[in-house]
Amino acid sequence: MIRAISLAFASLALTACVSVLPEPEAPEGLYRFGAMTETYPVEAVVSVREPESSRLFGGRVIASEDAGGALRLVRGVEWADSAARLMQVAMLEALDDTGAGVAVALETGARADFELVWRIEDFSLAGTQARCDLEATLVEANSRKVVAQTNVTSSASADGASNAARALAMAEAGRACVGQVAGFVSEKAVAAEPEPAEPDA
Repeated sequence: MIRAISLAFASLALTACVSVLPEPEAPEGLYRFGAMTETYPVEAVVSVREPESSRLFGGRVIASEDAGGALRLVRGVEWADSAARLMQVAMLEALDDTGAGVAVALETGARADFELVWRIEDFSLAGTQARCDLEATLVEANSRKVVAQTNVTSSASADGASNAARALAMAEAGRACVGQVAGFVSEKAVAAEPEPAEPDA
């Protein structure tokens, strides 16, 4: 009996604690990168994975660096999906199929000649300035041999100080970064020429 009463009081106390917790704040707007304005052909099959990143730069939140160098979450705005996934989708769009090859998402499991391994080094705001920094490595899919590496940066200025304007600047900076990496992949991902057949004896 005493145990039952104790459990009842514990349950009541837990319910009271839960009821006073603040409700999660819903974002006022969800943002995407938008369509890529420039595309690049590829001459081989390139597998594109989501870029690696910290949760702060590659998640759904948008971070801004304050005057003291601390990163804080921008209230009221978020990405519609994780930033890493949005970059992967933008890359697949930027590498078009007008060449002899095609870009495919890594998770499709399709056989590829090359794989794009990349990382978000920075994707944040500094006041009204959006900035993006990506490191990209192109490797041969079978041998894992490194073909080429690059590091690209971009920035974009927001049209105003509102968080919505700053989020749009972030999308612009993200598209610009992805476009630079797409140009790199287009240039370096070239399938090897097949070896000529030996003549019959």
